[in-house]
Amino acid sequence: MWPGSDPPDVPPQGKYEMTTAVRTGLTDLVADAQRYLRRILPGLASAVHPLASLHAIPHAMASRYHLAGLMLYGETPAMLAVAREPGESSTRVIQDVRCLRSAANALVLYVSPYLTPTQRRFLVENHIDFVVPHTQLFAPSLAIEFRDDPDHEKKAISLLPSAQAVLIHVLLSGQSRWWSPREISAAAGYTSMTASRLSAELVGRGLVERSTGGRERFLKLAGNRDEVWARAQPFLRSPILKEVDVCWGPTAEALRDAGHPAPTAGLDALADTPPPAIGGTRALHIDAWRLLGALPMPGPDCVQSARLQIWAYPPAFTSIGDVVDPLSLYLSLQGKRGHDADALEQRVEQALSGNTYPA
Repeated sequence: MWPGSDPPDVPPQGKYEMTTAVRTGLTDLVADAQRYLRRILPGLASAVHPLASLHAIPHAMASRYHLAGLMLYGETPAMLAVAREPGESSTRVIQDVRCLRSAANALVLYVSPYLTPTQRRFLVENHIDFVVPHTQLFAPSLAIEFRDDPDHEKKAISLLPSAQAVLIHVLLSGQSRWWSPREISAAAGYTSMTASRLSAELVGRGLVERSTGGRERFLKLAGNRDEVWARAQPFLRSPILKEVDVCWGPTAEALRDAGHPAPTAGLDALADTPPPAIGGTRALHIDAWRLLGALPMPGPDCVQSARLQIWAYPPAFTSIGDVVDPLSLYLSLQGKRGHDADALEQRVEQALSGNTYPA
């Protein structure tokens, strides 16, 4: 990783040497994509670098695309994919991007100098992240849509998942005094580097104030909790990355053995009755999901199934007992039907007034 500078020369990469696109110099399109990303995401997009996971890329993909790696938001590995031959069909591009995502376990940004309205529509409908340098970044994986068209409203860039988690934790805890972002971030399992980045994000969005002087900088909410929650809305997103159905019995055992909590989520968390002891809907952090590997799916021999929501931040960090917190629950249910919206709003109001969150 070489943030803020060009990568040094890199030794050949065997039979895939040509696919890095940064081995002997960036292609014009990759260079344009890098400049564009670093302009619209200042401080949040690293310089490109040779792809560390190149060995995992199928040869067919490596032969069709120039590939280069970078980091977004300081913690999201990403890949730029530039087709070697122009004119690939949208269907092929969609299949290839999905294949690259799976192989590299990273966000894949398809880079193209131009997209027709039809091509753009196909990519958007299939949730394919793409960038047209100096024109558009569409990255649903990061909840970003940005166009340089003056007639197009530029949408707010969402907070890092870590910043959103820490903000929610502070809002629910009723912190009215200065607090240490390093200590709170550590409680969520984040590094001191992540704490610095999320602090900068929260300050930059006007959600918190930063102390001056002293070796360690402290933060406090920039207003009362209701005001900060309302001001944060354009920058917040659902914590859910995806949902999967699993066979609950063996899954619960695997979670228990690994020490990964999975609090009740979704409509089960909104119900007035106690959460189900088995099954139902549960929330699990993406890191825990990756560590556990393949979990048993429902089948003929499965006694009880459950739905796992895979979250971008640790749900247990902000949860209340064995139930996800009301603010994250509110965000996760936006745009969905089948729940009492008034009851959900009331749950949020109670949480922000300190009536339901334990001290």
